Amino acid sequence: MLPAPLRRLYALCWQAGARLMSFVWLRDCDRVGPRTSTFFRPRIENAGRIVIGAGVRLNSNWSPIELVTGPAGAIEIGDGTYVNYGTLISSQRAVRIGPRVMIGNYSIIADSEVPPFAGVAVPGVDVRPIEIGAGAWLAARVTVLPGARIGDEAVIAAGSVVAGDIPAGAVAGGIPARVLRMPAAPDAVAERR
Repeated sequence: MLPAPLRRLYALCWQAGARLMSFVWLRDCDRVGPRTSTFFRPRIENAGRIVIGAGVRLNSNWSPIELVTGPAGAIEIGDGTYVNYGTLISSQRAVRIGPRVMIGNYSIIADSEVPPFAGVAVPGVDVRPIEIGAGAWLAARVTVLPGARIGDEAVIAAGSVVAGDIPAGAVAGGIPARVLRMPAAPDAVAERR
């Protein structure tokens, strides 16, 4: 085991390398915010527009993250968001991910049933935009279908398929995802004390 000062030095070097490599691996994106880190190489196929906010972390350690847009597609990832390995984010129109969102490994977020192939949109496919609110958490292997909207601070259980609207602060799960629990109202919490 390394002494504590060497462990800290190793961690700082690892983080600096991840930030430096983000300039190389995210060069096909339209805009990348400061302090964004990529751990190993993501796969970027940008025929539309990809905007990544500040302090975003993309972890492609065991399996690469894929960001794919068609000619009219746009992917926007908010500040401080974390995307885990094996995740596919695909857009033919619009996928908006708010700030501080946590996306678990092997999740799929796509605004159409058929992703753009080689940067070319597939005609005749139903395309509906996706919105994920600030501070939401998607556990492992969550699938977000076209037209889904996930509210701020919502939690989606592992393996769920989101097909509609999930309200802010809700805990949802299942296939299709349904609300399992809503947060207590502030007045109800104050009454219990």
